[in-house]
Amino acid sequence: MQFRRTASGLIAPAFQHIRWKIVGPYLLLTLVGAFVGTYIVTELVTGSLDDRFTNQLAEAARVTEDSAVRQEQKHLETLRAIAFTEGLQEATAAGDASSVADIILPIAANDGAARVEVLDSAGTVLAGYVNHGDRELEYEPVTAGLDRSGLGPVSAVLTGSADEGGDKFAGFVEQDGTTMFLTAGPILENDRIAGVVVVSTPLVQYLKAIQSEALAQVTLYDPTGAAIGSTFAADNAELAFNGGEPGTRETITLFGREYELCYGQLKIRGEELGWYSVGLPTSFITSAQGTTRARLGTMFAVGALLILGIGIYMARAITQPLLRLVRSAVQLGGGDLTARADVHSRDEVGVLARTFNEMAGRLERQHLATLGALVSAIDARDPYTRGHSVRVGHLSMDLGREMGMDRGQLHYLQVGGYLHDIGKIGIRDAVLLKPGTLTPEEREIVEQHPLIGLDILSHIELPPEVRAIVGQHHEKLDGSGYPFGIGDAELTAYPRIAAVADIYDALSTSRPYRSAMSIEEALAILQKEAMSGLLDSDVVANMSRIVEAWEARRQKEPALNAMPILMQPTGRNVGRARGQRSA
Repeated sequence: MQFRRTASGLIAPAFQHIRWKIVGPYLLLTLVGAFVGTYIVTELVTGSLDDRFTNQLAEAARVTEDSAVRQEQKHLETLRAIAFTEGLQEATAAGDASSVADIILPIAANDGAARVEVLDSAGTVLAGYVNHGDRELEYEPVTAGLDRSGLGPVSAVLTGSADEGGDKFAGFVEQDGTTMFLTAGPILENDRIAGVVVVSTPLVQYLKAIQSEALAQVTLYDPTGAAIGSTFAADNAELAFNGGEPGTRETITLFGREYELCYGQLKIRGEELGWYSVGLPTSFITSAQGTTRARLGTMFAVGALLILGIGIYMARAITQPLLRLVRSAVQLGGGDLTARADVHSRDEVGVLARTFNEMAGRLERQHLATLGALVSAIDARDPYTRGHSVRVGHLSMDLGREMGMDRGQLHYLQVGGYLHDIGKIGIRDAVLLKPGTLTPEEREIVEQHPLIGLDILSHIELPPEVRAIVGQHHEKLDGSGYPFGIGDAELTAYPRIAAVADIYDALSTSRPYRSAMSIEEALAILQKEAMSGLLDSDVVANMSRIVEAWEARRQKEPALNAMPILMQPTGRNVGRARGQRSA
């Protein structure tokens, strides 16, 4: 697995995290489930809507047929009530229009008939009334003398025809410029046809009644398939029936809207009068399907997001401690022995984290102990500086802590302090341990110890912060230090802190050419060099704040209290008090 470096260490790319290996399949299954669920439920709902649509069409067709029968029955009831009213036969036979009018008006009004007429034996209107439907129970008389003999049902009655349904006939006819649904029956006097009773309803009114019952658009056709009336506000020519069996379905488009039509035969008393169609808009299925899909999609999307959110939260809760442990392990593998896993759970990851922290702690302690032993061996070469490197390491760490550095940075300061003088291994004893004043050539040799230290450590994987302390702890902010002569811009906080700790320990410990300075004297020298632009004034100020605590710690801890093996100063080495000998 490839790792990338971040501020917190090396981590794997996000898509390779264990959390995504957990959430990825979970997310995929959730999305697939949401898609499949939406599709299946939508198909089920759509299928249900199709069934409902088909059933509604069938119901509308049944209502249409029943409505025609009921209308015919209503006509027949009015027709019989008139035909068998006492005195009608005699008045009709005698041509008494006034008496006929008096008889038929109350019956028509009582039955709510749209139009009632009584014809004589020649098919001519004797009397009649029409209700135009705009004012209830207000009838107008029909003009007498109109010839109705040419109307199909009337002609059949006048000729004495009869069929399986009897001697009464019905049909759709043109009457006074209006298409009517008409029923005609004979008026008999001594088995002779004395006249005809005609009851009719305008087709428009008839269609509205059917539409209100069928809850569909209704169109009526003659036997040839030509439309004779419709609740569609369209030209009848657009609604022709091209033939087929009862139950035939067809989709048409009217006014930019699709309708599904179902055709059937219209029969009255067993007689085929023509065809009808009932129509429902298909848009409600499409609309319902779209609405259902949108609602289900939204529902599944919200559910999927909720499930995914819970999954991510749970995966994060599970993997976050493991990720912190991984980061700490990567940091430790990169050389940061201060790395610790901030995991405190009681599960297996918590046990692993505690074990890791214990292991890292042992490694750090062993590492520091090894370095401590090494620098003790180095310091042992020079009896004047015994314990100096260990004290510089701890004092640097205390200064860094006062300045707000984190644990890892403090570790670099401690290790750097331990190793800052490791280059003295490469300085021959004749120069390093020379009791007298060093010659310029000898001083130049001593000043090479930072470079020698860097060369010794070049084969060891150490952080750059530690190398900076080893190579730059004798540099000055004004560029007058050695071995590189670099200044303020190039010096990081690490060598600045180590420089102050190095000088303070050198000043505060006894040397063969002078006694240890007091705290005040040592601080005065540090502050003077800070004011001169040689040392970092912030570091020196922090040294002033912690110096008492440092001295107290130094007295309590034997490892920090190792004093140099002193030799009596002689006149030969008095000059070292002026700083001619390196710390």
